[in-house]
Parts: sequence; C-alpha cells; structure tokens
Amino acid sequence: MKKFFILFFALLSFLKAEPSLDELADFTPMFAIRSLETGISLSPFRKTSKRLEDQNWFLKEIVANDELKARDMHAKDLPFGYVQFISPRGDDICLAVLSEKSFGTKSCKQDLQDGTMQTIFSIIPMTNGSIQIRSLTNGGNQCMSTFPDSSIAIENRFGLGECLLDRSIVTALSKLFFFSPAIIEASAIY
Repeated sequence: MKKFFILFFALLSFLKAEPSLDELADFTPMFAIRSLETGISLSPFRKTSKRLEDQNWFLKEIVANDELKARDMHAKDLPFGYVQFISPRGDDICLAVLSEKSFGTKSCKQDLQDGTMQTIFSIIPMTNGSIQIRSLTNGGNQCMSTFPDSSIAIENRFGLGECLLDRSIVTALSKLFFFSPAIIEASAIY
C-alpha cells in the first residue's frame, strides 16, 4: 500500500510539472557554445552559478523582418537567419554582447524592443563543420572570437573580432566555434 501511495504522488507531481525550455516548440535542446581554439564553453555564469546547466544555451529563431535586415550590412550575402541564445535560467535571459571583449546577459524582449541588437546573432556554417557566430551589433560586421590576453582568465577571453567571410581562406581557430552536447552532471550507472 505504501508503494502505491508513493507511485500515485510521484505521478501527480509529473502531471503538474511545467515543461522545461527544451520541450517547448520555440526552443532547441540544450547545448554548449565552445571555442574550437580552446574547447572552453562560453558562459557568463561560470563564476556566479554552481549549476552546470547554466553553462548551456537554448537556440531560438528570430523571424527576420525588413527592419532587422536593414540593420544587417550582410543580410543579402549571408542569408542564414537570426537567433538568440537563451539561458536555462529563464526564457527572457539571453546571451548579449556587452563590449568587444565581454559577453553577459540581457532581457531578450527588451533587446528586440530597444533595437540595440546585443542579443541577435547569425550562424555562419564553415566548410570544416565549425561555425562563425556573427553579432548584429555594429551592423553585423563582427563575429565571436577568442583573444590572447594574459591579464584575463582564459575562460573569459571571449569577445568580438572581424568576421572572415571569404570561405576560400583558412579561418583562424580563434574565430571558429562549435555546438557541443549540454554540459550536465553525469549520472552514475549501476
């Protein structure tokens, strides 16, 4: 009888549970953004959160309207669409370009309303399976990159640099990224 009650209440808790972001139609499954040069994941929460899930992102497509395309100087030659990287902490917390040498977070909706484009990115596929991630700040002419600076911890050396848009030229590893499976705690198998 005790097992029956435990099973019954467990079932009730599952029925009342809210879906996670990766179960919603607008979001992809959780993943990590990693530098091809260092392998380190991009996360503004590395020092402020003990949860490994906070080092991951969800991808949300932004419908390209005429206003958005007008602010992107490469809209015609790079028609790959636009995305926001959403934090597992909430569906209105987006990865944002704070300066040319730092990333943080910002309200996704506020960024779309005020038009600063700090949370809007375009993903450029490369021939070697990696990607460049182009930011729409400053007209869309800069991409995520890593940079050498011994005064900054290596896990914080993410910023913006010039995009290399000519695919016939070998792109520096510092400008290349890849999406990896989500960083989560491993569960023991018995």
